[in-house]
Amino acid sequence: MSDKIENLKNKLRQLTSLDKSFEVFGSESHEYKLNPCLSETEVNNLEAKYKVTLPDEFRNFVLKVGNGGAGPGYGLIGIDNVELSKIELLGSDFLSLPFAFDGEWNNLDLLQNTNGDSPNAYYDPKLVRGSLLVAEYGCGIEARLVITGTQSGKIWIDDRVGEGGIYPLTSHCAAFFHDDPDIEDNLYESVEEVKEALSFYEWYDNWLNRSISQVVLLGAG
Repeated sequence: MSDKIENLKNKLRQLTSLDKSFEVFGSESHEYKLNPCLSETEVNNLEAKYKVTLPDEFRNFVLKVGNGGAGPGYGLIGIDNVELSKIELLGSDFLSLPFAFDGEWNNLDLLQNTNGDSPNAYYDPKLVRGSLLVAEYGCGIEARLVITGTQSGKIWIDDRVGEGGIYPLTSHCAAFFHDDPDIEDNLYESVEEVKEALSFYEWYDNWLNRSISQVVLLGAG
């Protein structure tokens, strides 16, 4: 794991050095800066409070790299107190209950189901329980790290705002999100063969690799 962490740090330093004018999408927001790391005690206390064990790659990142800042989309959110406050409104067991999906989901029929003044069933927050918001790609599209369940440690996309459903962020998806962040239609081709969600490390590394390539190409042009 330490080699992976050093690899990410080295690539982030390279990207920071290359992209002085913040050409990469979202970089003007975070300017390639990282928030201070959390301590082992802080992480242990959080895990105890929410009755979870953070996935190893994410846990090591917030301990040894930074608790959010530079990252995919508008930046890595990390362990954010505002987000945790929102979670607590949904119930103390929101993170500890298992994530509901193993494959892509988009039941648009639920858009017709309403219950008085309550939001319709399609947008029910319980559909992403067991996961933590880690990045926003714009237009309401969220990247979520699964904390609990069979997909623990994987990155999933929540695009219910655009009626795109909930689906694994595969290498195919990452090619779109990290190369063409101006989100439009046709976000996800369900015909793709590989449907395995990227792990946290793979996701962050994918963003670094594609961002470095993008800046190098711009420089060459």
